[in-house]
Amino acid sequence: MQSLKHMGCFAHTLNLIVQSALVLEDGLIDRVKSIVSHFRKSTVANNVFKTYQINNGIKEPKKLIHDIQTRWNSTYYMINRFVEMKKSIRGTLGLLDNAPDNLKSEDRIILQDLIKILKLFEEATKAISGQKYMTASLIIVIVQGLYKVCNNLLKMNLSPRALLIANQLISNMDARDGFKNCEKSMTLSKCTFLDPRFKHLPFSNVSSVKSEVIENLAHIIQKKEQISDQLGINIQQTPLPISDLSIWSKIDNNVSKFIPLGTAKSRAIVEIQRYMDDVVIARNQDPLKWWKDQSYDYPNLSILAKNILCHLCTSVPCERIFLSAGLVLNDRRCRLKSDKVNMLLFLHYNS
Repeated sequence: MQSLKHMGCFAHTLNLIVQSALVLEDGLIDRVKSIVSHFRKSTVANNVFKTYQINNGIKEPKKLIHDIQTRWNSTYYMINRFVEMKKSIRGTLGLLDNAPDNLKSEDRIILQDLIKILKLFEEATKAISGQKYMTASLIIVIVQGLYKVCNNLLKMNLSPRALLIANQLISNMDARDGFKNCEKSMTLSKCTFLDPRFKHLPFSNVSSVKSEVIENLAHIIQKKEQISDQLGINIQQTPLPISDLSIWSKIDNNVSKFIPLGTAKSRAIVEIQRYMDDVVIARNQDPLKWWKDQSYDYPNLSILAKNILCHLCTSVPCERIFLSAGLVLNDRRCRLKSDKVNMLLFLHYNS
């Protein structure tokens, strides 16, 4: 039996990287939390906050967002909403008794800089937390993008404390070998290579992953030939005689250029080279639909793509299922049988 390869959850790794960097501003974040908690726990404070927004021309008053300890993204959302509503918060705190002290102007500047930094990681987390599209092929591209933008942030006119966090984020990424050197993972590299949105473009050295894909593809071709031999079927086309005086001469001449000849490895090289020379599709297109549409042009490579691109890079989809199961099976509904729970969850995710 072939052993299964373990891959860590990329979203969890991002979470740990950011959480560790935010420790540098624990004091400031705790002060923001205390203000947010005051508005969320006090009905009087919340009503005054809502009235203040309406009196200042805000038609749809907003509530402050409190963070969740296990999800750093919620800290970003909390800070973002806090900065967005800073005028209403400052005005409301002045009207309340026993209210917490408002932040200083320098603290608000740091929060604005933090939003610029954390937005990058929030974007990355959302991109790889989907469950209706491929995610493993995005890892190498996202990691390269995070490094590039974080280094660009160091050149921007940010506050010294915000620059310390940006430096810490880079240090945290460097400290995780699987993160910094994700391109060395052959599984992730093959996923990225077989994604028609990226192909060989993200790689500093594409030769190793290309050689691995060629070997995998040659194995598929050999296996197809063995099956065809057992069934007595000849899957290789026989070139038709080409005559210049035939109406079929032009098309026969073009087809003959793409007839697979030679060894399985040489045919694999030809098919991969055609794939690399093909147009790179837009990032917002569906790569799985592209492979389905191009399965006739790449009969062997499309099979390999189906086998490789199914890899997941995060446990987020699984955690969503556990969350849904907790809502279905609770203290007031605890006598459901396991097969009934499975059916309800199946209907929930396929409705």
